[in-house]
Amino acid sequence: MRIVVTVEDPEPGFLDKFTALLAEHGAQVQVDTEWTVDRAKQYYVSLPEPSRRIVREAASRDGYVPAEELRDEEGSSLRGHSGPLKRTLERGVRMGWWPDGMQPPIVAAGPGFGKVVGYRMPDDLVSTFSTAINNTEKSGALLDPHHINEATDSMHALGDALNQPLPQKRITEKRGS
Repeated sequence: MRIVVTVEDPEPGFLDKFTALLAEHGAQVQVDTEWTVDRAKQYYVSLPEPSRRIVREAASRDGYVPAEELRDEEGSSLRGHSGPLKRTLERGVRMGWWPDGMQPPIVAAGPGFGKVVGYRMPDDLVSTFSTAINNTEKSGALLDPHHINEATDSMHALGDALNQPLPQKRITEKRGS
């Protein structure tokens, strides 16, 4: 017998608990690590604009974008553009957007350590990401509600911290000196 369970928007940590429960009862568990359009959209909208541009350009160019196409000026650096690609993949696991073990949707291409010559998206992900990006840009949904809520919570916490009463200092005057 084969049972397929789909859980929409699981809480962080749900997959680990569920997998442990099934393993306790001897069930064989296969985790779905395929990129879907919904997962690709979540990944895309979670990136900062410079990294989003890398993904967008790679998807629109059949999976490869040369570094020269991403530089604003000739010889300018792409330093710091690819870090968010990895961090967003890791954050997606922590947030429960996708399971651990997802294939990175885009990787830097180059001669090794040093200057990047381009970015490559695996061929099997190009159409998934193209669809996700097109749907996202047509809908104008580049801001994810989760991020707005997280930013709002952070701003409230900061506001609460700043609006705390200042500690009162007791000033005692010496009389008769």
